[in-house]
Amino acid sequence: MSDGRFDGQVAVVTGGAQGIGLAISHLLAERGATVCILDLDEGLAGKTAKALGEVGPEGRAYFGDVTDEASLIAARDRILSDFGHVEVLVNNAGVYPHATIRELTVETWNTMFDVNAKGVLLTTRTFMDPMIEKKYGRIVSMVTNDAYIAKPTTPAYAASKAAVLSLIRTFALELAPHQVLCNGVSPGAVATEKTKTAKWLVEKTPLIPLRRAATPEDMAEYVAFLSSNRNRFMTGETIVTNGGWSMF
Repeated sequence: MSDGRFDGQVAVVTGGAQGIGLAISHLLAERGATVCILDLDEGLAGKTAKALGEVGPEGRAYFGDVTDEASLIAARDRILSDFGHVEVLVNNAGVYPHATIRELTVETWNTMFDVNAKGVLLTTRTFMDPMIEKKYGRIVSMVTNDAYIAKPTTPAYAASKAAVLSLIRTFALELAPHQVLCNGVSPGAVATEKTKTAKWLVEKTPLIPLRRAATPEDMAEYVAFLSSNRNRFMTGETIVTNGGWSMF
């Protein structure tokens, strides 16, 4: 039955304690999932996980560093010990420092790729096995509109997310025989608590055909669909959700 709910399912959301990740965690819980939040800030993740009990099953918080495979394996093993299964993985954790080509340091470049690209690889590789065993799974990775365009103000961020676009297709091809679907969501301007007052958001919003920035809840809806049993046949794709920005 394809009802779009997650009753009885366990969903892992990296960076799920704030911003877009928080909206994703909230919506998945509202639709019946037990949400396991992987975050560097286990205290904040714990508060968020507990609050999910107001709309659905109370979540759980786990320490997880997406750049450290041992950390991820330890978190996965704890989750499997607690619940025995994982059906959904949302690769949401990411970093976004501004640095032009001239300003960009090798350290910043490496951090971007470690978190945004290697993090998606390591987290997916860690959590795909329980899905393979069950012959069912949904993996959704957050990308960005910047992965498709020239971005001199954030070249490392754009390049790291372009790498994620490629990884999504590779994951999808490898995991398709196991009925594990892998897709992406590619936001444009999103008005999170951190970005609501940002200069770039104010400047870019009038350029969006819909004349508004997205909300984190907008992004959560796309993630929820791709993560659900309603998505039965889409894999290896990334949905561009930028309010028509890419039409120019």
